[in-house]
Amino acid sequence: MSYLIWLSRVALLGLAATAASAILLFSTGAKKESDSNQVIALTQENIQTWKSRVAQPPTPTTQLSSQKQSGDEQKVPKRYFDLNQSLSLNASLFATHTSLGMVAIGVAEGNYRLFIENNTLYLEQTAGYFGHTDPGNLSWGEVVTNYGPCSDQGRSGGNIAKAEQMCSQRALGGLSRQLVDLNAAGIDPNADLEALLNTADLYNQARLIHSRKFPEALELARQGGKTGVEAIAWARTASFYINDAE
Repeated sequence: MSYLIWLSRVALLGLAATAASAILLFSTGAKKESDSNQVIALTQENIQTWKSRVAQPPTPTTQLSSQKQSGDEQKVPKRYFDLNQSLSLNASLFATHTSLGMVAIGVAEGNYRLFIENNTLYLEQTAGYFGHTDPGNLSWGEVVTNYGPCSDQGRSGGNIAKAEQMCSQRALGGLSRQLVDLNAAGIDPNADLEALLNTADLYNQARLIHSRKFPEALELARQGGKTGVEAIAWARTASFYINDAE
């Protein structure tokens, strides 16, 4: 289950930023244990959809571009990026509240928990899924109750089905921007699922002035020799202060 690697990394890094204040989080409407909607046994259709996206996508088409080196014009390969093609490939990540991308966001928010029992993968909706106040909101002087996988800032008014739909719509609404930003930073969003999931998660958590800096920060981290979780963690932190250095 290699897709669990992406989920665990996004969850670990997404929660790290709020771990110190997590003790302040309190539930306002926990679901009863007997409610069958609290734990979802993910179907083979869910799993196959996840696996198909985690699998390496087709090699991107390349085109030749001109660059001048030492006075001579040379043709060098350049990665071709088609936004519509990329959207078609990645939209399924956020299509429903149990799609891979939405699960990653939900786990990072503390609203989902994944576990395996008797060779079946389960997705548990935590108490926070059904209503909680975020410490981050309190720090801004706002008091709102969040619902659904993405912590919807109260937009659904407590209607869980509406919260699930709105979370997916919001994630899909930001996807084009995220794909373009990753490509502009030199990261192939179709091949680097970990970068894409972290970009989407940060978009859900932070203001655009910070979240849109994540791709640039990640590329800087990698150019500096950082890899894996270290690069992701550095970039997520740097995206909040990189504007101050400009």
